[in-house]
Amino acid sequence: MKLTHFVLADQYHFGMITDANDYIDLDTACRDYFGVNPVKGADPSRFRDMRAFFSGGADSVALTRKIQEYIDRRRGMGWTPRAATGARYLFKPEEGVKLMAPVAAGAKIYLLASNSKSHLAEQQREPPKRPYFFTRFFNSLVGPSEPLVLSPHGQFPDVELELAVIIGQRGKHVPAAKAMEYVAGYTIALDMGYRDLQYPDGGGAPDWVMGKGFDATMAVGPWVVPQEEVGSPYPLKMELRVNGTTRQAGDTHDYLFQIPAVVEHLTRGVTLEPGDLISLGTLGGAPGFEFGNESRKLKPGDVIEGIIERVGAIKMGTKLEAVQPPAPPPAAAA
Repeated sequence: MKLTHFVLADQYHFGMITDANDYIDLDTACRDYFGVNPVKGADPSRFRDMRAFFSGGADSVALTRKIQEYIDRRRGMGWTPRAATGARYLFKPEEGVKLMAPVAAGAKIYLLASNSKSHLAEQQREPPKRPYFFTRFFNSLVGPSEPLVLSPHGQFPDVELELAVIIGQRGKHVPAAKAMEYVAGYTIALDMGYRDLQYPDGGGAPDWVMGKGFDATMAVGPWVVPQEEVGSPYPLKMELRVNGTTRQAGDTHDYLFQIPAVVEHLTRGVTLEPGDLISLGTLGGAPGFEFGNESRKLKPGDVIEGIIERVGAIKMGTKLEAVQPPAPPPAAAA
């Protein structure tokens, strides 16, 4: 099951991508399904977006499977899947579907730093004693149909591949033994930043906002795969390619702090909610620590591909930000 947000003809949809590469609007499809298969107290609003979906827990996943079977039966009988209102809910990629980041607006976004043994080794740093986080905001996210944007104010942009966790239920003070019950699924994150801005003095305390918080610098997607379909996230093979050349390769056993410890630590003070995202950090081979190596800097037109076993692959380009000069101040009144 591949859950995603997508846009077609400027209309927003929450839904899924089928194995045949069709796109289903689950909100409309659910209403059609309940029209034919009435269920007392049925609530189709769970398919409004990713957050609402995961608030419904396992019932949302089970209902989605029933909807997909219903659509498959209709197609097998030669019917066009269309709601009683006439609204379509099945689309083809050639119609111009654009994938968005599968993260609901308002979701909290946490990223782990210094969380892989190979990355710590290449930095010659001691492992942290506890999970070490920074945050991002919605302005920095892009989906697979959009490019990562290179700012002219950063001189050393690079990108890292990370496994990201989507939270499925509200929780605080979650013990490690129960943490996986709060994980709804997994997606892929491409975390882009500027090492010269992150470490403006060449070391010391990092500036996370300038280094990692610029607009359109974190790609998420192309979908979310439910936890039960991925199975154990340890190990999952991971590979990052830029213009076809492998820059990072390894697996999730490299992560220093695994998901249960991460969730337990974070929820000591933070209430996690459905749709929140935790990105688990980069593996070794992060090019940003090779200062002076011009060949490792991202350039406009580069093609970036991140692949994670049993989750999928995200592939996208980069472009230079078009900086507009500030508008002149209004003329003073005579």
